[in-house]
Amino acid sequence: MDLELRAWARDWSDRLRSALEQAIAAVAGQLPPDDVAGVGIATDADATSIVAFAHSRRHLDEMIAEDPEFAIDARWHLGEWDMDIRGAEGIDDPLEPVRAEAERVKRRCTDSDLREFRRTVWDSISQALTASVAAGFFEQWPNAVRAFLPLDADVSEADIARWNAALNGQAETAEFREFLQVDIRR
Repeated sequence: MDLELRAWARDWSDRLRSALEQAIAAVAGQLPPDDVAGVGIATDADATSIVAFAHSRRHLDEMIAEDPEFAIDARWHLGEWDMDIRGAEGIDDPLEPVRAEAERVKRRCTDSDLREFRRTVWDSISQALTASVAAGFFEQWPNAVRAFLPLDADVSEADIARWNAALNGQAETAEFREFLQVDIRR
């Protein structure tokens, strides 16, 4: 299955990048660009529920005012952000076919293949987002942090930090590593 997964990931990556960009643009597009404090992608532990998120400046400011000691969590934890593609009214979710395809591939995996399947999906998402950064896609939201988080997944913080390394500038990357509680000297 390993070779099959790699072949699928190569084929899937182009469609994935386009769908991720469309979904992020759709959810973040509900706000003026300067009011977007964060944009990102999250998955569930199975790596099949792939969702685009955005965080409004208003919501971030409210969260920080309510619990200032958790400001870094409010800034980086997509599960706390106020906008996602699934909750956006009147917007078609471009990630539906991506999720369906990931689910079909997952069903073909044996129990021993599932870990490799999840790793393949997460690596693919990270690579797609990194390519989007290189192409300047995220520059339309000048005040937004960028994040990719597999939520509630059995994955190391070091892997999550690695997947996010190319998404932000040096200061934001250091803050993200602090959020993950990964030694920032690495």
